[in-house]
Amino acid sequence: MSAAERVLDALIAVAGAPRPMTAAQLAQALGVPLSSAYRHIALLKKYDLIVDLGRDAGLAPGPACWRLGQAMDNMEMIASLARPVMLELSRVTQESVGLMQAVAADVFCVDMIESAQPLRCSFAKGRAQPLHKGASAKLLLAHMPEDTRRLALQALPRGAELEALEAELATIRARGYAISESEVDFGVWGVSAPVFGPGQRLVCGLTLMVPIIRVGDRQEEFVSATVGAAADISLLLAGSGDH
Repeated sequence: MSAAERVLDALIAVAGAPRPMTAAQLAQALGVPLSSAYRHIALLKKYDLIVDLGRDAGLAPGPACWRLGQAMDNMEMIASLARPVMLELSRVTQESVGLMQAVAADVFCVDMIESAQPLRCSFAKGRAQPLHKGASAKLLLAHMPEDTRRLALQALPRGAELEALEAELATIRARGYAISESEVDFGVWGVSAPVFGPGQRLVCGLTLMVPIIRVGDRQEEFVSATVGAAADISLLLAGSGDH
């Protein structure tokens, strides 16, 4: 087990404990020497992930840990608001619909409505993919703050390919949606539209996934339906007071 994994185990132990833990209890729970437990504690305290309550009261989740939990709660609330709209989009198009969010250098599937058709596209809830291929990834990249987008693109090699991607992202921002074909999974066409919170802050992307053989002359219909559904979710979020 790596050092990073041991630190994460320490965080999970403290966050999941029914009451504050002492350093000795943490060491026992992890099966490590007390000196190792203190090293893990020091690193977690440095990033406000745990706090020492003092006077031998023990260790408890810190402010950063609570912020992470709040972010997850917010995403679950967004998914619950979006689901009826996603179901309707899937019903109208008869295709699969995903709610996608950028997490570090990946695109993460927050929720998924699968098409009822035998031949369908499936992107499992919880699955992640690199943040530079496919409609969902490019849509999220295009609407990121510039400094965040620059960091996300650092892993890509410099050159013509990166320049072409940056030009494509500018086009996506201008027209309000992204489309792709066989970029993530062969034979899959996708369109993704932005879902905004208050202040036009990008929250996630709504993506329709269609087998290429069923797109035909329906591309404009699929784009319009997806963009409209994303706008409906944005209105719901504005009304909910999400922040």
